Amino acid sequence: MKKICLALLSPALATFTVLGTVTIGQAQTPALRIVEIDAATNTTNNLQVWSGRASVIDFTQTSEFITYIRLSDPSKAVFNTDAELKTNQARMIFVQPIQPLQFPGATTTSITNLFIKTRSPEGVERLYTFNIVHSSGQPTNNGIAISTVTPVHEQNLLVGDNQTATLNDIERGLAVAILKGYTTPDDSVVFKVREFLALTRNGTAITRAAERTNLSMSVVISLGQLGINRQSDEMR
Repeated sequence: MKKICLALLSPALATFTVLGTVTIGQAQTPALRIVEIDAATNTTNNLQVWSGRASVIDFTQTSEFITYIRLSDPSKAVFNTDAELKTNQARMIFVQPIQPLQFPGATTTSITNLFIKTRSPEGVERLYTFNIVHSSGQPTNNGIAISTVTPVHEQNLLVGDNQTATLNDIERGLAVAILKGYTTPDDSVVFKVREFLALTRNGTAITRAAERTNLSMSVVISLGQLGINRQSDEMR
């Protein structure tokens, strides 16, 4: 079975460090990203979609049903629901990218927005807005679940020299590693990192998430440092 060594540039040491030898297996995409109901209505969240796959927005945890949907630019994505809107039973919307279409007189954009209007069993109406972000590479989730439970606050990781990396720094560092060719998008360690991020964002402690994904903490620290350095470069 083919094995790949994942090498990342450690910014602190300015040397290449071999982070591990892994066996390529069947990829498993983490489940849904949890977004608390107030955060979902007060901000515009990104719904990532990948070619050949559908991403879901799930309202079953809030018991809301969908009453109206508006996709601003329908030329690059289609959607459907798990039930007809008129039945007041639709609680999931599935969004899937398509080959670009041309509609006379219509304008297009690379990232369009999606509006979803819902009603709760108590009659409370809410409006949710999402950006439809077309992504490439290994999928990081299957969509978003709207929840009444507030997720655990963002976790941080000390990476040295009194620098603290956030989960966003680690995710940014992974993107840098792929961009610079330190690893390939289909390397299974890349999937492990994405699964690690999904677990930590859903409340699993960093060390526990690393154990569950069989991911070395040295990988996580190096990625966090990469992400911090990239952000610093962009701010100059």
